[in-house]
Amino acid sequence: MLNKHWASLSPEAEVAPELSRLFLLGYVSAVEGYMRSLIRRLVHCDTFTQNCCEPLQLSYRAVLHHEPDALPDALLEETNFSTTKSIPQALSKFVGMPTLSAGTTALLAEFDMICQLRHCCTHRFGKLGVKNAAELGLSSHSKFLEKPILLKKSAMADIADLTFTLVKSINNDVFGYVMKRSATGKLASSDAHGVGWTWHKAKDKARFQSYYNIFCSRKDATPSPSADVVYELFRKSHRMVGKPKKGGK
Repeated sequence: MLNKHWASLSPEAEVAPELSRLFLLGYVSAVEGYMRSLIRRLVHCDTFTQNCCEPLQLSYRAVLHHEPDALPDALLEETNFSTTKSIPQALSKFVGMPTLSAGTTALLAEFDMICQLRHCCTHRFGKLGVKNAAELGLSSHSKFLEKPILLKKSAMADIADLTFTLVKSINNDVFGYVMKRSATGKLASSDAHGVGWTWHKAKDKARFQSYYNIFCSRKDATPSPSADVVYELFRKSHRMVGKPKKGGK
């Protein structure tokens, strides 16, 4: 219903303050939801991610009341994704990913401005505070202090585009890192590389599909390539990992 109302407005129309807050909260929550889903599914699928999470502690209450499949959700109970620092920190802690790309880092800096507005909507009834104005640029935003945040439809469209682009960029970064590690990394308990790829499509199909299902996009205007196409690219890049080069000793 909210999206239908938003779509009916002209580009320069001001969205009612109450509705604009809901839209803004929804977009930030969508990013948070994506991050939780991503990490939860990797814990179930990826041996390296499981290895990162093994030393982490759960409360007795979580163990007592959660189903085993839901324990990764319990790991994330004390984690939030509503700040730009929390996203790379969580990926480092739970997935073992040391850095994000420069492009994603730049998008996170822009996302920080949305998070400042979200803070105002959540904790200050939609009014801009000094701390948030300072983060946004006090010299250019001081005139808006203690005034309600008013967002036009065009501004909401920009916010929607940024959050969507950010999620896609994070998704690409994590996919590249996790898949490369699954072929080239070594677990502490193993001398072999990766998670056991055979580079035979039929044998690898189930394992690869579990990774593919986490990262593929089916509803985007440009859907992801098929699992077969991505697997062939993956195999071409990494099938010689751990094998001696021809002519080598």
